[in-house]
Amino acid sequence: MAATQGVAVVLAAGALSVAGDSAAMVALVLRAHSDSGGAAPVTALLLCFALPVVATTGAAGVLADRADPRRLLLVTGLVQAGAAAGLAVVDDLATTCLLVLAMQTGFALGQPVWGAVGPALVGERRVGRLISLQHALRGVAGPAGAGLGGVLVQSVGAGAVLALDAVSFVLLALAGASLQVPRPAPPAARATVRDAVLPRAGVAALREHPALWVLVLALFPMVVAVESVNAAEVFLVRDVLGASAGGYGLAEAVHGGAAVVGALAAGGLTRFTVRVRAVLAAVAVVAIAQVGAGLAPAYAAYLAAAALSGAALGVVNALVFALLLSEVDAARRGSVVAFVSGVSRGCSVAALSLGGVLTATAGPRTAYLVAGTAGLLVALAAVLGVHRSVDSRSTVRG
Repeated sequence: MAATQGVAVVLAAGALSVAGDSAAMVALVLRAHSDSGGAAPVTALLLCFALPVVATTGAAGVLADRADPRRLLLVTGLVQAGAAAGLAVVDDLATTCLLVLAMQTGFALGQPVWGAVGPALVGERRVGRLISLQHALRGVAGPAGAGLGGVLVQSVGAGAVLALDAVSFVLLALAGASLQVPRPAPPAARATVRDAVLPRAGVAALREHPALWVLVLALFPMVVAVESVNAAEVFLVRDVLGASAGGYGLAEAVHGGAAVVGALAAGGLTRFTVRVRAVLAAVAVVAIAQVGAGLAPAYAAYLAAAALSGAALGVVNALVFALLLSEVDAARRGSVVAFVSGVSRGCSVAALSLGGVLTATAGPRTAYLVAGTAGLLVALAAVLGVHRSVDSRSTVRG
């Protein structure tokens, strides 16, 4: 019974966190766009969302594998709540960026813990099902939060959205503190300063699985290609295609809703080789959808491209984390999740920088076309590289 309640808490907390984050992201991006009208403030804001996850990669892994998960989730959730409350009452760019950095630091230190406690609650054989359900629920929560955020910004302003986000983080902190999970066993060796700065444990764990290691390395440049359009999206939707703030939120909702379909479809894939190849194929589909979005003649066509991209990304997210949590030993799952999340966010920083420059110099349509073309090239190169390392006899537990 306790385990069942713990799984329900993890699922509900994950969905709540995504809903709040999606609403806050929409609110902050729209506020920055409305206040400035330029690409630089939006790009700076998105960079602040990414930098803490990169900077704390090593520390997050150490804490996830060694600290009391309940205490860590309580503290990080309260940090996020305090920062979101501050964002609700300030609107200058400098203070906003500082508070976003604080909020995302709390996220960066807590997120690997939420990823690592799930398998301890359901058992090794049901990890795949748990991951699929998590991403399906988050896929529902994300578009709901984004759509609500766009509507609320348009009707009552961004402050109300961010105040609701602060409440959601308080609930998240309480959910983490209520989990009935044991503290990790003391490791054989003490963590060093280098362990807290560099993600050595996560790298070592992945290198023990050659095919998985190559796949992860291949995914990083894909992230750059896929996410470089984030800085261009609001300008394409609002300035080029003429959609309202609610329309921007709807586009986010369509994208996230399609991700639910992708995540649920991915749940039926169990063999290692099938999962790996599905990830690579889905990344190529995302790139094709980006090209389609860049060429979209009207808002409706953009929504169709957003749906295709969302479904493919749902497949990628569900399968990558199913592979990580199924193949890596329990004692180092937190470090692996922190490493992959941190480097992925580092790639997001590069992507946002490239996307911001492209948007400012060549326009949002060109940014989408360049990103989509680059994504296709990266996907092709990754297929060639991963194929040599995949053991066709390997299967994934769960």
